[in-house]
Amino acid sequence: MPNHPHGPLGSASAHLYVISLPQRQDRRQQMEHLRAIQGLTWTIVDAVPANATSANRILDWVAAERARRAEHTKTGGANSMFHWPPEIDALAVTQAPLRPLGSDSWAQTAPPSAKPNLKSNKSASSTIRPNLTCATEDHSIPALTDSTPEWMKLSPAKTACWLSHISAIRRFVDRAYAQMDDVAFILEDDIDMEKDITTRLSEVWAVLPPGWDTVFLGHCWSNESFYPALESPTHTKLHPSFAPKCTHAYALSLPGARRLLQHLRYPPFAYSRALDQAYAWLIQTGRLRSYSVVPSVVVQRKTASSDILPGMGSEWRENLQDGVFGF
Repeated sequence: MPNHPHGPLGSASAHLYVISLPQRQDRRQQMEHLRAIQGLTWTIVDAVPANATSANRILDWVAAERARRAEHTKTGGANSMFHWPPEIDALAVTQAPLRPLGSDSWAQTAPPSAKPNLKSNKSASSTIRPNLTCATEDHSIPALTDSTPEWMKLSPAKTACWLSHISAIRRFVDRAYAQMDDVAFILEDDIDMEKDITTRLSEVWAVLPPGWDTVFLGHCWSNESFYPALESPTHTKLHPSFAPKCTHAYALSLPGARRLLQHLRYPPFAYSRALDQAYAWLIQTGRLRSYSVVPSVVVQRKTASSDILPGMGSEWRENLQDGVFGF
């Protein structure tokens, strides 16, 4: 078992969470192998399956929220304007309980305007709901056309992924005796990591500026070397994030986790797109102070079928220098 003088993954105050579907025992076995080799300890957070009633209820709420805002826009109501809550930053740096937001109940209850759909089955939505596109920017809703790509269609799999990550982040935020210097590592169950990841990340944390919210240990579909790297003598560099996609491995400070949760739960923004699209937008607009490790020290293995996209998932592939699984 490797020695971790700086704590697991280079942080003395680390708390690790692995998001995993209970039925994917193949992945859980692979992650147990990874955990044993690296000498890590983590908490498994059961992911929400795409066919869960909660995932479809959330889609019903998104449709209802969009319809409500469209009606306000028609009538010129004040509620048609998008404004982030002004208290987000203040609440991020305290340890006061985060008050419930409207979207917190979406997984448990159907929207008031929902009408029964007699043709639906148990795994389908309980309402008559239009097909939805993924929002862009704060709250721009593209029209659905025949040419809309799959990644821009809002689906139960995408809302289930969003809900799963919120569940993991809340585990971290809602702990008793949480300290402001605690760090969460959110991992998905289809990853490989560099064998010497603890050493590499110890060097990264040494140059990480105070006041950070997120650090992406792996990323895809973005040039995360776009901004100059922070000064560091090592091969593993830390760059201010540009627009990192994929959520298979990232770290959160406690203030960062509290700030992120408030954005993800805000009803006009909640569940409005794929989760990684949401993260990228919040980073690009300065809502989150984020950094990316380059090259990635954690990658998606892409050796088993995706639970979000058809087949093996996206076409992005990235290799490690000396991964636990060797590819």
